[in-house]
Amino acid sequence: MNARLEMRSGVTVSRGGHGPLLEYVGVTMSYGGLLAVKDVSFAVERGEILCIIGPNGAGKTTLLRMTSGLLRPSGGQIWFEGLRIDAMPAYRIAALGSTQVFQDIQLFANMTVLDNVMAGAHVWTDGGLLGTALRLGPAVDEERRIRRAAVDQLALLGLSGVLEEYPSELSWGEQKLVGLARALLCRPTLLLLDEPYGGLDTADIERLSTTLRTLKSEGMTILMVEHLTDIVMDVADRVVVLHYGEKLAEGAPDTIREDERVIATYLGE
Repeated sequence: MNARLEMRSGVTVSRGGHGPLLEYVGVTMSYGGLLAVKDVSFAVERGEILCIIGPNGAGKTTLLRMTSGLLRPSGGQIWFEGLRIDAMPAYRIAALGSTQVFQDIQLFANMTVLDNVMAGAHVWTDGGLLGTALRLGPAVDEERRIRRAAVDQLALLGLSGVLEEYPSELSWGEQKLVGLARALLCRPTLLLLDEPYGGLDTADIERLSTTLRTLKSEGMTILMVEHLTDIVMDVADRVVVLHYGEKLAEGAPDTIREDERVIATYLGE
């Protein structure tokens, strides 16, 4: 049995580099008297795509925001890469290798597509503000590396033709892919996606699904919240169903499709 140890400094370490990448243990989130998430426990294995589904108000996005450090749980534990993170600030969790792509994307309107994606390198850049401002050699070299990485990432997503355009000039689907490219430049081990398929047309849906499968094949772990269940069942390795803040079911897509409780409360006949 894997033991965990809580250090007096407040940093919690766990049982080594084995086991799940991400784990929720009895996680609860309440707003006043309202329980948005209630005693939820499950794990996300390394290198898998796990999707959380459920009706509006099920607690899906709340759980994702607790994972990225934007909300602090009222109870329970969240473990990532062997560390307990439920009391960590968002910037520390990001530095550990977790990156979230928000539903509203949050691109910088006054920056080009390329500059938006380059901003994703802030987690690992070390050139320093002064060095960049003074155009010192190491900072200039690092900026070139970041630019090359951003160009390559955009090319992988089929966006080579829009490097110098601004977000307002792109389709909604293209903007979502730019947000994904920026997140990937953070070099995450865990990618958190909040309804990534919302508003996409058929071509962009297929492009995003292909991208997610490629990322998985390269070893990335993806935790996704999504409403479009047909797409989820096609791309996910496992599915967790939330209902009124509680975990209703968990399993492979085919298992979830046949679960009578899930059919009755969410999927329908």
